[in-house]
Amino acid sequence: MTFTKGNMIHFNTYLSPDPTYYFGYGIAPELGRLVSEHEYDKVFLVTNEILNKLYIDILEDSLRAYNINYEVIIIPDSEKDKTFVRLESLCETLVEKGITKGSIIMGFGGGCLTNVVGLAAAMIYRGIRYIELPTTFMGVTDSCLSNKQAVNGRHGKNQFGVYKAPLFLFSDTQFLATESMTGRKSAFAEGIKNAFINDESLLAYYENVLATEIFEDMPMETVTDVAYHVILSKLEILKQDPSEKLFAMALEYGHTFGHAMEFYSGGKLPHGIAVAKGMCIAAELSNALGYLSQKEVDKHYRLFGECLGLDLKIPANISVDNIMDTIKADNKKTVKGVKYVLLKRIGECLNPDGDFQVKVDEGLVRKILHEHNYIIDQKLGTGGEAAC
Repeated sequence: MTFTKGNMIHFNTYLSPDPTYYFGYGIAPELGRLVSEHEYDKVFLVTNEILNKLYIDILEDSLRAYNINYEVIIIPDSEKDKTFVRLESLCETLVEKGITKGSIIMGFGGGCLTNVVGLAAAMIYRGIRYIELPTTFMGVTDSCLSNKQAVNGRHGKNQFGVYKAPLFLFSDTQFLATESMTGRKSAFAEGIKNAFINDESLLAYYENVLATEIFEDMPMETVTDVAYHVILSKLEILKQDPSEKLFAMALEYGHTFGHAMEFYSGGKLPHGIAVAKGMCIAAELSNALGYLSQKEVDKHYRLFGECLGLDLKIPANISVDNIMDTIKADNKKTVKGVKYVLLKRIGECLNPDGDFQVKVDEGLVRKILHEHNYIIDQKLGTGGEAAC
């Protein structure tokens, strides 16, 4: 699909409940109209300081054009701010400013901010309407496509939260123009994940995007088209499980290991890069169990390492014990203990118990973790497969 500036499309997310997703490049003028279609007493627009300086005028022009009664609230926006303390502060601020059951909250930012705002919307007066406006490639293509809202705990990521559907989602890719290339590549790793777990044929498209060597200098219309394809790849998964609790658990591929590394980095390790490392570890684990072939494991390293240019090693300051301790407090832990999303083959997840997760002996998991960086050193030494 070819996107031109101002061309807005919308589609179903297949979530349950199912918010409408409005998407395009340069579509911010439409926001005020969409908000005006709902009854409200006041709109509270929550964002961070940087986005407020860069883009607030664009949003305010749209809101004023439709005489929207609104107020902007600025909060810190980072992984270390995704906490109960920040959540409580935001909730109290909104109450002090007169929020009511008839108000609407909008979260304008990356996944950390929108998770805090979404959870605040779920909690204030037991539920206020919420609009999500993601401003990162990760937010646009991945994190907004979930009704899960959460904050981190002392022992791990996303330990406390609820399912809260937005009134609608609104993604204008012009806000991606100032995102770092690290952030964009981090998000692209999640797109590759969708192919690994559900549709191997998509890998050819992703490899072609990376092979063009213009990924870092793409015009925004092209970035919009790539984002659109990544969105569609996730929607194909959500279509099969709107509850996000059965097949959609496959979307957690690489996340158990990735979240542990991300948590121990204190937010310094970007989410998608941590998950890419986690997917390579999960691929090695699947291979050790007799499922993924070595060629399929190597495809993980080639796409994430050689093609996308990510460092796939476990950070030197994070030990195997650190990772295992965090995994034991993972938010997916069940009565059967810690389980992992693993591939049977590229495009198909293992599903022995009907929940698309696998119980694995802890000793084997520790062995794979201990060997991971050595394996990467060996691959770097031999050159591995040809780069994209």
